[in-house]
Amino acid sequence: MKEAAVHVIGGGLAGSEAAWQLASAGVPAVVHEMRPLRRTEAHTGGHLAELVCSNSFRSDDALHNAVGL
Repeated sequence: MKEAAVHVIGGGLAGSEAAWQLASAGVPAVVHEMRPLRRTEAHTGGHLAELVCSNSFRSDDALHNAVGL
């Protein structure tokens, strides 16, 4: 029986890491990413796992980042 793929929404750092960990464990993964069909001011490149804001670095300083918004 063929194993069903896990669908990962977003190809940012977390989505790329999740897909890589799944694939490393032998679990098929499909990444759904808005680019290159759609871009934003922060997402100008066509690559995955871009460093685009404070969320990319996962600071635990809630006063100076956008984690959780």
